[in-house]
Amino acid sequence: MHHYSKHNKLFSHLNIVFLFVLFVSVNIWGGRLFNSVQLDLTEDKIFSISDATIEVLESIKEPIRLSFYTSENLSLLGPDYISLMLRIEGLLETYKLVAGSNLIIERIVPKPFSPEEDRAVSDGIHAIPDVLGNSQIFFGLTGHNSTNGFYTIPHFAPEQNNLIEYELTRLIFDLVNTKKRTVAIYGDLPISGDKTQRVPPWTILETIKRFFSVQILFGDVKRFSNDIDVLVLTEPGEISKTTLYAIDQFILRGGRVLAFLDPFNETLDVSKNGQPSVPRSRGLDNFTKLLNAWGIEIPTRTVIGDLGGAINVQMTRNDRILATKYPVWFDVKEGGLVSDEVITSGLSRISLRSAGYIKHSPQQSLKFQPILLASRESGFIDVSKIEYAPNPVEILANLQQTAEQKVLMARLSGTFKTAFAIGAPVANVDSDNNMPHLNDSVKPSAVVLVADADLLADEAWLENKNLGGQTLKVPLANNGNLVVNALEQLVGTSSMIGLRGKGTLKRRFTLLEKLEQEAEIKYRKKENKLLSKIEDGKKFIDQVRRTEIKQGVVYSKEQQMELERKRNEMIEARKELRDVQFSAKENITELKNRIIFYNIWSVPTLLLLLIFGLNLVRVINWRKSFGES
Repeated sequence: MHHYSKHNKLFSHLNIVFLFVLFVSVNIWGGRLFNSVQLDLTEDKIFSISDATIEVLESIKEPIRLSFYTSENLSLLGPDYISLMLRIEGLLETYKLVAGSNLIIERIVPKPFSPEEDRAVSDGIHAIPDVLGNSQIFFGLTGHNSTNGFYTIPHFAPEQNNLIEYELTRLIFDLVNTKKRTVAIYGDLPISGDKTQRVPPWTILETIKRFFSVQILFGDVKRFSNDIDVLVLTEPGEISKTTLYAIDQFILRGGRVLAFLDPFNETLDVSKNGQPSVPRSRGLDNFTKLLNAWGIEIPTRTVIGDLGGAINVQMTRNDRILATKYPVWFDVKEGGLVSDEVITSGLSRISLRSAGYIKHSPQQSLKFQPILLASRESGFIDVSKIEYAPNPVEILANLQQTAEQKVLMARLSGTFKTAFAIGAPVANVDSDNNMPHLNDSVKPSAVVLVADADLLADEAWLENKNLGGQTLKVPLANNGNLVVNALEQLVGTSSMIGLRGKGTLKRRFTLLEKLEQEAEIKYRKKENKLLSKIEDGKKFIDQVRRTEIKQGVVYSKEQQMELERKRNEMIEARKELRDVQFSAKENITELKNRIIFYNIWSVPTLLLLLIFGLNLVRVINWRKSFGES
């Protein structure tokens, strides 16, 4: 019996040694045999390269050199930077496997006062100061092609983790495709900036220029050149009949249009310094003629409020800073991004401000395809509520939700008919570029309509981050990608569209957000009533005091009691308001913590109980077996 037990123990030890050797061997040989095999289990395939990237890499015909700059002391910027560096290294290895010898990748470590550091600076890589070591930290990439083409990613930021594949592939795409299609931009928005006032161009313009040759047009246009592939209209308020006719005929000749039309544009219409803005002619007012011909209506005095994606804002009321949701500013997410539409392929968030909505007449022969939709928790808001000193708390409390579909962005395609049935305006007839008037399209065309132009402004989708004294613009939403996607679809180049399809590394607690939103609306309504009660009390007391001072009136006992009652009501209302605000914060925080706790600990707890139960069953069975033997 003792000999058998000793033999059993030796056999167990040999088994453990054998399993350890097998484990190491499998890992070594597996690493060699399956080095190029990847398994990505994330929902949005964050760590896989897309078909669009593969298409771009396979299109490389001449050598492209990528130089990846990483400093030895990168870890001083934090663990997020190390994770990002490892991800970029993995992507570049995969790119190399797909592209083969036409893609040359070099790793450069810029040491202090070295030629590599000088090269990094001359290549435009941003230097982040290292206070501890009195040196510079570099973390960027450059690309060269065989014809002196050169592009730079000055700095990789962890906040852009989900955009890394897009940035890398875009750089390679630019180096491969040296000839760019032409986009003309026409409208009132100051996207070009103002050099005299040192106002830089909007980021959306720089984004478009990465992919297209851009023309900025002004004033009356009698004819848009056939060299223009896509005409972009950015809130064209001051637009004449002459230019409107030129747009009409451009579309009928097969030209494509991307139009941003606003019922209320915050860049141009919002009040400045507390004063009402100067009235101006709006794009929708003048564009109605074309929209009617296409069977389209965009109401001119209505904007959408969407609780489903409402953005948090801060406001001052009664000398207190309140944080609340502002439904006029909202994000379109998941359900609002039409899933089978290539323009929104894989995008995760579009930020809109004071957006209108698009109505379509089913009698029209043109194909109507929605692209962006408001959520079911949205409603209609009159422009008068937001054009001067909007009150987010009041707008939130009074928003009436309607379940009907609200289209925010759509595409029209097919054979268009002219909006000028009686012919061209006199100015166009007399122009030097006199062309025959077209009543119908000579070939099918397409127009993409967006009922918001504020999404183009930097404030809507970018956040400024300060890194070592340098400002880095980090995207909070995919507005730039949406615009480029739409342009690429309109010009017919779709190789890059699938690329802008990565989700986000952060997963949202959708149930938590919904419950938190419902709780906030409930408390905001109560808070709004109390604030109104306090304001009414203040007005009453102020009026009494003014009457006392001016007329020297002595009030009766009943009037004095009424005054005292108002004061007490105000004191009680203030106390109740503090309780409501405190309860709202406490209840929402408690709700958030409870849901997060259940999400994080429920599965591990169940696993522990399962393991404990299985072990308990094993012990009971072992004791039974031991007792029988």
